[in-house]
Amino acid sequence: MNHDALRGPAHLVLAPPAEGLTRDVQEIRLLVKGQGTIGFAIARRTAFSVAIQDQGWCTPGFRWDIGLDGARLSEFRDDAWQELLFEKGVGLDAEPLCPYWFSFDYANRALRFGKGEMRLGCALAGHFLGEKPKEADPYAWLREIREVAVSAPIRGDIDIWRDPVVDEVPMRVVPMDGITMDQMAVGALTVPANLTPTCRILYGNVAGRNFELGAEDFPQFAQAIKESIADEHGWCHRILEEKANEFGTYDPHKTYLRITMGRNQGDSPGIPFVMEIWPVDNYSPIHNHGGADAVIKVLHGAITVDLFPMLSHHHQQPFATETFGTGEVTWISSRLNQFHKLRNTQPDEPCITIQCYMYAENNETHWPYFDYLDQAGTGHFDPNSDADYLEFKAKMQAEYAKRHHIT
Repeated sequence: MNHDALRGPAHLVLAPPAEGLTRDVQEIRLLVKGQGTIGFAIARRTAFSVAIQDQGWCTPGFRWDIGLDGARLSEFRDDAWQELLFEKGVGLDAEPLCPYWFSFDYANRALRFGKGEMRLGCALAGHFLGEKPKEADPYAWLREIREVAVSAPIRGDIDIWRDPVVDEVPMRVVPMDGITMDQMAVGALTVPANLTPTCRILYGNVAGRNFELGAEDFPQFAQAIKESIADEHGWCHRILEEKANEFGTYDPHKTYLRITMGRNQGDSPGIPFVMEIWPVDNYSPIHNHGGADAVIKVLHGAITVDLFPMLSHHHQQPFATETFGTGEVTWISSRLNQFHKLRNTQPDEPCITIQCYMYAENNETHWPYFDYLDQAGTGHFDPNSDADYLEFKAKMQAEYAKRHHIT
């Protein structure tokens, strides 16, 4: 048993020095010998290297060189650095705030480099050391490595994760009794116990079987919303038209309705529980959630989620896309699934979701906005409310009754 792993935290942030936003770092210490992931942004767009070595100069080692032309991995052996791989076009990024990350993994004998979120979907280059031999392992020294040498002017925080990047992170959450052994082996699903503590709280609020749209007193709720969107005199139709400029430029499809539940208690960006209504073909801009944790449950229809490595005009191709149907749940943490775009791609049904937001207990920033990409750069969306849930429900009941001549 690795006692270092038991004693050490899963994640550590090294904040920049008080006198400035940059630092020249010589070494970063991993939380556990032989494994971990480090991430940082650079202060200047200049070539840099990240290296690990056995006992210092002229000993076995690996070095990533990130330059204008691409990313290169070299191994020090036979008294010289010898190139193992070169990935063209994935070197220094055009995005000034791009996070670069490097994963070291003795157990799985893998070295990886990526940008954006620290996850397999954002990996850009990697090298497998081969199966561990039964006798002498030429890479046994890697198991004892703790220090990572960095020759980069670092901007802001340094992220140090205890774990290496190994598998992709499942987006879909199912109840504990909803996953099979085969599904766990494939790794396409996760259960609430694997979520962050904050996401577990949010999941517990909305995942119940009775938390659904068609309550006994108004089973036509979803149909009433659909009709209100289609009716030019409907409340939904009118509010959607008024919001067509909400994200900088006029686009009647780049908008949705926000129906809030409860009050802002200071632990979330805006009111923490929001029913969102997405007409057919409508979508959000690419955005983040201000570092908040979140859970999204589909109440009606289906929503398509595109994930992006970071919030940048230089990174507008999703690395993952998944569609969630009625009753299904996905999640967001401060550092995973944070940058996304939501789309209703269904042909004839609006999508209705419940979005739940909360800052983790260790979040001392409480950024009040959702940042999004617009034509001018990055915009700040103040999480607003189009109506209170109970008031909205009453409006839909009244509209439906009038439209269908119900007394």
